[in-house]
Amino acid sequence: MKKRIVVSLHCLGIAGLVFAFGDLLIEQENVIFKANAEPAAFAKLTTSIAYLWWAGRGFLGVFLEMIGTVGLYLYLQKSRAEKWAFAGLLLTLTHQMLGIGVFAVAYFLFPAAGHLFLAGAPNAISYATMEGALAGLFGVSLICTMAGLFCMALAIQKSGKLPKWTGWLAFLGFALIPVPGVAIQFLANTLWGAAYFRMAVYVNKTMDVQQESMAPV
Repeated sequence: MKKRIVVSLHCLGIAGLVFAFGDLLIEQENVIFKANAEPAAFAKLTTSIAYLWWAGRGFLGVFLEMIGTVGLYLYLQKSRAEKWAFAGLLLTLTHQMLGIGVFAVAYFLFPAAGHLFLAGAPNAISYATMEGALAGLFGVSLICTMAGLFCMALAIQKSGKLPKWTGWLAFLGFALIPVPGVAIQFLANTLWGAAYFRMAVYVNKTMDVQQESMAPV
């Protein structure tokens, strides 16, 4: 069990690095939310090879997040904060399932709209604007993310099984992601990734101590 939990938490930390260094691939990801206002910039970005790598790495990052989230819940499920951890698990997994959809839109729909715009079909941009169902998908994903991380941060604080600040550091990192700026994006993802690496190190050490104390003399 210990190995599975530690590996799972490392997966979350690695996911943070995947997103952090992935954000360095393009100049400014917020352009994808301005398809109507800046269609030429949107088309130039979404039809680039760097953008496809940026969007594609999202699938790997979200998959690693899912593994880590389950591992974190397994560690907290026998604590006094199990209810908060379970709520965090459900909300965070919902965010991650929606996240697969978000990156599918980013990887398939946005480049298609960009290519059509450059080919002389400006109306194609209307399918990539942050309005209607598309805005709802991105909005619900963000709300589920923050709600899930809030519940998990409370669970970590109340459980006494992990450093109390780590859950809130992860929450802060995700909260900074919508803020424009490549440097801020890199810092935000590095912050929440570092929080989970710290959890992994802590679990590894504390479980070793527990096993030693339970060993027969």
